[in-house]
Amino acid sequence: MSEVVRLAIGAPGSIGTKAKATLTELLASSGVRVNRTGSVILDWPCPALPYAADAWLTPGSLPLEADPIAFAHHALCGRSHEEPWRNPVDEVRQRVAAWVRSERLLVTPPWPQGAACAVAVLHEATPPPPEPAGLRARIRRPQPPDVIAPYAHVAEIEQRHGVVSTVRSFDLLTASEQEHVRALGFVLGLGDGILIASREGFGRGTAFPARGWDSATERPVELVELPVLGRGPTAGLTELLAAGGAAVLSVPIQRFDGARPDVLADYNATLSGLRDRGVWLATPEAIVQRLFSFQTQ
Repeated sequence: MSEVVRLAIGAPGSIGTKAKATLTELLASSGVRVNRTGSVILDWPCPALPYAADAWLTPGSLPLEADPIAFAHHALCGRSHEEPWRNPVDEVRQRVAAWVRSERLLVTPPWPQGAACAVAVLHEATPPPPEPAGLRARIRRPQPPDVIAPYAHVAEIEQRHGVVSTVRSFDLLTASEQEHVRALGFVLGLGDGILIASREGFGRGTAFPARGWDSATERPVELVELPVLGRGPTAGLTELLAAGGAAVLSVPIQRFDGARPDVLADYNATLSGLRDRGVWLATPEAIVQRLFSFQTQ
């Protein structure tokens, strides 16, 4: 983050609070912090981002052009029913980025190493194998499957690409298994206040992590939701790169039991392709910290 700014909100208090929270979210993705000690003042509304009270009072009552920030607020705080790869908030984000450029702020993209976008790699833990049932099963006494083997296969590939991935639902593993998985280099858990969307597609209609709005306290919620790209990156990677956003690549660990070498080869090719396309591969927590590690005042 290379710039720190203050926001001068020219709207009624209740609307101004929501507008500030929304603008703070959108500015973060352009590499701009909002803080009362900022040396640069950004005025809203402005010709680039006008204001219309009706747009805040009734969602969808006016077109995006009437008040883009109201449009973004409603989209970020609600549940999008749009086609999964349509990103209505990103059009507003582009307007905010143009506004930042018109103010001649010198900013850098939020992602490190000149990355075009960010993808967090997430694995669901392997559930415990079912207990054998019936007399025949007890007599045969089959060898229990090696629960750690799929993690070892994934770890070998990810270490080759310098990737640190996260394992969710790790409470399905025993304490000993958790230690084995952690020793292989995985992060267990998502970090405080992080939620992964339960559906594929860009959560809340945007390719970026988003926070909702708590109407009871009139403040942004602490929880950050990361959208899910799906089980493979092809469907939405072009859109994600174009938006410069961040999503989670969800790959169940059960796929990597070693029975199908082509699955391991495909995963290796996937990670290699993401690197080649300028993607920063990180954990969900690292992405959230990159955008929301500062406190708004």
